[in-house]
Amino acid sequence: MPSDNNTISCDTHGETYRTFICGHLAANSTQRWFCNLPAEDEPWPDAWCEKCETALAAEGKWDARSEIELNLKLICHCCYESMMAQSLDSLTSAKQAEWDNLVATCHQELHEKQAALDKNYDISKHKRWDYDQATASLTFSNEGVAAVVADVEFIGSYSKIGKSWLWSWANFSLLPSVRTRIEALTKYGEEHGLLHLLVPIR
Repeated sequence: MPSDNNTISCDTHGETYRTFICGHLAANSTQRWFCNLPAEDEPWPDAWCEKCETALAAEGKWDARSEIELNLKLICHCCYESMMAQSLDSLTSAKQAEWDNLVATCHQELHEKQAALDKNYDISKHKRWDYDQATASLTFSNEGVAAVVADVEFIGSYSKIGKSWLWSWANFSLLPSVRTRIEALTKYGEEHGLLHLLVPIR
């Protein structure tokens, strides 16, 4: 997490962490956002729009000329998250349909895999389960005797309070051992232009 000296007072959210976005995103957040992936010491990396990305590509780096396009604006991290989530509204109907079809396909595959697990390992019939994040394992047991031990990869989490989804690649409360393969998901999102896979919280 960023240090306390990186906090600001937001009129909407109170005391929060600060971050920066380009002036174009500040004026219209409903467009594609470009930024580095979140890191533990920078969970809300500076973000910019496609116009600024084009300027960056032309110069090859951020310099006096490309930074003119940026016109950086200071915002709080809560505003950052809610505004970035609005970028999903910029998807074309065709791209939204592609996402909906992907979700439907994945849901069906997951249903079939869950049914196979239950059939082959009686997952739903065991009396107890224990999750060990340090070893990335999930153990199903009965009367203290392990029946099934599975490797675990954490994909994301849903907050009932905030009614929001957080991808595990942006959740640094999780140990690296349970999010070793999630980077493939962001790469898929980049390759196919699926913003749902690139927005950390929504």
